[in-house]
Amino acid sequence: MTAGLSDPVGDPVGDPVGDPAGSVGTAAAAPRDTATLLVRRLVPPVFGAAAAALIGTALAGPTLLALLFDQPSPGGLAVLSAVVSAAVIGGLWWLVDRRLIQAAATLAGEAGLAAHGRPGASISYDRFPELGALPATVNQLVAKLHDARTDTDRMVAATTRQIAEQSNQLAAILRDLHEGVLVMNLRHQILLYNQSALTLLNLSGDLGLGRDLFQVLVDDPVLHTFEQLALRLRPGRDRVDRADPLGRTGDPGTARFVGATIDGRTLLEGRMSLIVKPAAKGEPPAITGYVVTISDITQELAELGRRDALFRDATEGLRAPVGNLRAMLETLVDHPELAGDARADFERAMIAECAVVSERLERISTDYRTAVSGTWPMSDIHSGNLAALVASRANARTGHTVTPVGLAHWLHGDSHGLVTLLDVLTARIAADTGHTEFDLAAEVEGQWVFLDILWTGDQPIPSATLEGWKDAPLVGGLGGLTVADVLRHHKSDLWSDRGRAGQVRVRLPLPPAETRPTEIAPPPPRPEFYDFSLLSQPVPTDRSRRTRLRDLTFTAFDTETTGLWPSDGDEIIQIAAVRIVNSRLLTGETFSALINPKRPIRPETIPIHGITDDMVADRPAADVVLPQFHAFTAGSVLVAHNAAFDLKFLRLKEPVIGLRFNHRILDTMLLSLMLQGEGALHNLDAIAARLGIEVVDRHTALGDALLTGAIFLRMVDMLEERGITTLEETLREANILLELKAREQAF
Repeated sequence: MTAGLSDPVGDPVGDPVGDPAGSVGTAAAAPRDTATLLVRRLVPPVFGAAAAALIGTALAGPTLLALLFDQPSPGGLAVLSAVVSAAVIGGLWWLVDRRLIQAAATLAGEAGLAAHGRPGASISYDRFPELGALPATVNQLVAKLHDARTDTDRMVAATTRQIAEQSNQLAAILRDLHEGVLVMNLRHQILLYNQSALTLLNLSGDLGLGRDLFQVLVDDPVLHTFEQLALRLRPGRDRVDRADPLGRTGDPGTARFVGATIDGRTLLEGRMSLIVKPAAKGEPPAITGYVVTISDITQELAELGRRDALFRDATEGLRAPVGNLRAMLETLVDHPELAGDARADFERAMIAECAVVSERLERISTDYRTAVSGTWPMSDIHSGNLAALVASRANARTGHTVTPVGLAHWLHGDSHGLVTLLDVLTARIAADTGHTEFDLAAEVEGQWVFLDILWTGDQPIPSATLEGWKDAPLVGGLGGLTVADVLRHHKSDLWSDRGRAGQVRVRLPLPPAETRPTEIAPPPPRPEFYDFSLLSQPVPTDRSRRTRLRDLTFTAFDTETTGLWPSDGDEIIQIAAVRIVNSRLLTGETFSALINPKRPIRPETIPIHGITDDMVADRPAADVVLPQFHAFTAGSVLVAHNAAFDLKFLRLKEPVIGLRFNHRILDTMLLSLMLQGEGALHNLDAIAARLGIEVVDRHTALGDALLTGAIFLRMVDMLEERGITTLEETLREANILLELKAREQAF
């Protein structure tokens, strides 16, 4: 088979895909007509010219010969020669026209018919003996054309059958699924649905492609879940965006939620997955839509409600009998006229009965909480994402603001329920206290992760007030859920007390994440730098020298690099920072960026920070990122662990970016040495373990910057206990320590 006939794109004569029936005929007919016209127009003039030349020669030849040889002119011979020449030329023209030109035209017409005929159509060789092997060649081309068309038809038919089978299989799968399936675009318009979705949404007929989802579903849970998933794809936050640092096996691109139909008749459990378009190398993925699967949990929640009533009767209903028993016991104590043995037996029976009732009460209460929390859909949640969503909700209104602070931790719960609960609580606190600015922090204590709402003040919220809030319905809550319902789902409660000096808080204990971090062998430590030209700083002489450390603005930062030796050409590949203002670690004010180092990353460092050459190939270079980082740190004191290491990289780039990193520096490694002495370990993990700080997202630039900031705030407390309260005093002590280290190295 020739390339032109086998390639449906390459040769228009053999294009079986574009026009299986007509392309060959069209391509063949046009050249045939053109050739015929051309031959019929050109051949007669050519033959006429040849005849004229031959006749002229026949007429003039004898005369010229007679003149040359001085002989009489043979006029009759000249005329005879001319007649014979004309006859010969006419005969030749007849033969060419009849036997060649007309035969070729006939062959072209029959070739076109054969090409359009069924397989096996051909041209008879015997009818065109003058054309030699041309008819056989045409038959071969026609046969190959039929073969190519047959193959194409067979492939098209097979592909069509396969697509139809897959379509039928998908339709059967979607039809037989108990869960409803909805495929949405970013405008929340329905692109695909199945029959179960119609049933679950209480609709008859067609749902309508392109219809707004929020015409049939309550929008708040869906929008919240979409925001939660989109937040995970936000670039530059930390390694949570590209891989779960805790080694979880669940799909980070899905999330569960509880929703409801717009008429409120059906409660639905949903699972959302984003449809993500692969992006160009180095660019963040683009969200093009999402898929929602829904199932009816109205009956399950109704059963849960019945169990709630049963447990409530079994718990609260027993409180009165227990109270009566204890009252009778107190009565017996107050009336000693009963005989000694009888009284003792009665008292023992009463006490035993009280113990049985109390034990039953505790057991039923425990089972009740377990049943409730086990029924409600829960998942592991990153508290940083949770706090960001709460802050986004609150800050979108004009009433009050919420600022995420402190380190993030993993917890287990219902994301939408918790965000709605925290939003309601901050609004209630604002209305009750008149405060409009709140911090939201996560703290790990024992087996619980505490979410704390903090504000400036000294009067906690009374317990009676908190109890009254528990009956309040949640704004946008499903099925009339209340604050108490969300607390029961999480086996939790609320209370208010004093936090750090000058602050009050409302505490919400929550269970920790169910999936624990994977054990990772600790990487080799960075070399400890005591670069005295970098860290031995002059004591400040401006107004900040006497400012309390707590009142200064700091920027805790960290870098990831291609290797450990800046003077040998290693470069920064990631830099991140977090602001510390008024002793608060502002997790909402962070900087994080990958940098193209313009050189390969050392293979031995990749397992430590997880950054590969492909991840930084399309990222901006240091001369673009570092000026942005410099602007982010403006007006602050820099804080880093083993700061000389990071500063060495930054200072080497100063000539390139045209800026100087002349900030004042505090090094948590040096502060640890000041506070704990030479005998202790002074790496981040060891210091965090001694301070009881849970390490999250370790060995990412942003994770280490957050950890450094949290450690620094604890060290400020320790410095104040030693009477070191200002930047001037801190730097003076650091300089003394550096001088001692320099003398040690001298010996």
